[in-house]
Amino acid sequence: MAASDAAEGVGDARLLTISAEPYNAETLLVNHRDVVTPRASFYKRNHFAIPHIAADDWRLQITGNVARPAELTLDAVRALPSRTLLVTLECAGNGRAYMEREAEGEPWQYGAVSTAEWTGTPLHEALAAVGVGDGTREMLFTGADAGHVAAAGTSLSFVRSLPLEQALHPDTLLAYAMNGEALSAEHGFPLRLIVPGWYGMAAVKWLTRIESITEPFRGFYQADRYIMAHPERGETTTTPLTTMLARSLVTYPAEDARLPAGEHIVRGLAWSGAATVSRVEIAIGDGTDEEGAWQPAEFTSGAEHYAWRQWEYRWQAQARGPFTLRCRAFDALGNTQPVTADWNRLGYANNAIQHVRVEVV
Repeated sequence: MAASDAAEGVGDARLLTISAEPYNAETLLVNHRDVVTPRASFYKRNHFAIPHIAADDWRLQITGNVARPAELTLDAVRALPSRTLLVTLECAGNGRAYMEREAEGEPWQYGAVSTAEWTGTPLHEALAAVGVGDGTREMLFTGADAGHVAAAGTSLSFVRSLPLEQALHPDTLLAYAMNGEALSAEHGFPLRLIVPGWYGMAAVKWLTRIESITEPFRGFYQADRYIMAHPERGETTTTPLTTMLARSLVTYPAEDARLPAGEHIVRGLAWSGAATVSRVEIAIGDGTDEEGAWQPAEFTSGAEHYAWRQWEYRWQAQARGPFTLRCRAFDALGNTQPVTADWNRLGYANNAIQHVRVEVV
């Protein structure tokens, strides 16, 4: 295994680079034109240098509290029953740059979210073959990516766990293909985890090991990161991140756009990890009435269990001047978006209503 010198998408006009080493880049919102995001345009999230792995050399070890420990080749994984799911992945830090106060972490704007068709074998198929033992509480997943972590004061691999119930869910996948093609190195080749509905930190890439464990995992990326931490409130406990919150975004027009007077079709996306998005509303204010009036938008794509929906709204922009566009999503369980984000030390799960400022000229 060797770290890549250059990552897919570096310099791509469809992406905005957030950091070069490790390479992190978000999709420019105006480039989300379809439900499925092309692989090259899919946002990139890395904690370390990207490992390049030869398929022939790779093995997946399944160990721990199991009856029959196994070591699988990629061909052996592909030989298991497979399925394809349309799934939206969102980085837990998406929108961190728009927190009311600065928070730790990469300054993601709104583009650390994308959708792809993921093909793989349900994780429970692989676990059934090894026989998960009684007393198992979690499944532990180790990626091939590793490096020094200043906050931890040591070198680490990216390791996270899932509760056994979630690991056995029929839609939790060991994915080896994305949009009908083999995963690229940037997206976890040869194998990655996909946990539909959860924030992207759960989708461990470059999987090398799965371990059945009988006690809760307390590693750095489980207990020190990807948690909702509110020290300013005097809280001493933290809440781990799991399900993506309801969210919607305007993808067109872009922030600071200058638009001619007349009709414009405002476009956007909406998703929720908890349930299908059932309604999107939009409000357009002229600066004197910031709240505006919420109006229903129309969906232009079908309802998907784990993926976002496209929507649009016809705006008759006759008056000239500055305007603020806002949108909010509602899912089938009634979850919606707050006006203000729940500020937390690490800047996670910001699903506050987006403000897009434009000018009609």
